Amino acid sequence: MVRPMTCPVCGKSVSATSEEGTSAAPFCSLRCKQIDFVRWTDGRYAIVEQLDPSRLAEAMRGEIDVDSEPDE
Repeated sequence: MVRPMTCPVCGKSVSATSEEGTSAAPFCSLRCKQIDFVRWTDGRYAIVEQLDPSRLAEAMRGEIDVDSEPDE
């Protein structure tokens, strides 16, 4: 089942298609896009995961895909 896209800030429905020059995807408006940006810059959001120094070094050298799951 496919869920409709919603704005991550206000929860309003977001159209998958937009008029040229007005795209704020994945947000419903430029206002919500700017609110999200301010939240990131204020430090309200964070990407939290354990850092593995060897994995980080490999990623920096381009030897691994940083989006892949680490081998356990």
